[in-house]
Amino acid sequence: MIKNLIFDFGGVVVPLNPEEAYRRFESLGVTDARQRLGKYGQTGIFLQCEDGSIDAATFQRELGRLVDDLSGTTDTEQFSFEQCEWAWRGYVTEVDPQRLQHLLELKERYNVLLLSNTNPFMMHWAESTAFSGDGHAVSHYFHRVFCSYRMKDYKPSPTIFRRVLAEANLHPDETLFLDDGPANIEAAMAEGIHGLLVPKNEDWWPMLHKHLSER
Repeated sequence: MIKNLIFDFGGVVVPLNPEEAYRRFESLGVTDARQRLGKYGQTGIFLQCEDGSIDAATFQRELGRLVDDLSGTTDTEQFSFEQCEWAWRGYVTEVDPQRLQHLLELKERYNVLLLSNTNPFMMHWAESTAFSGDGHAVSHYFHRVFCSYRMKDYKPSPTIFRRVLAEANLHPDETLFLDDGPANIEAAMAEGIHGLLVPKNEDWWPMLHKHLSER
């Protein structure tokens, strides 16, 4: 019997718009943003920001150095937190209130958690009252929130799933993980967690409802 639901964030809870993120970072001078923030995951300082290898201040400084390297100059000032948040926020240009309502409905019957590969800039927005559009932070919709940069781990690493199970005191056979990344689903299932691969940015409610009703 499923008692726990773990949701991915981008592409599942909120729709992703990578083209806008590329455009915003390009406007800051990251001319090859599309490659560094590619469809198969971030690289370099962008990945390090999400796996917790570097903190926000270091990312701001290193982003300036990267822009200098790309432009062949040495006069780029350190980017502000607000500039970096604006660029990262390009990934999420809208939040679907219906999906948030579904999460609240599920929260009444299940232990609902979030597990996201994310960074301090995105979470600064998500953990503010600006997230939902009606004054609620992302934590309002979940019993627990797990973030890669805080855990210093990154999906699909098996250890991140083991840590979530241990820290939230979950039994894997009672847990269902929803993600839009096949590799993440496979990693979760290797730890005994049930997996449900959902199409990126699409409404997962009918699929989840059917899956739960059949168990």
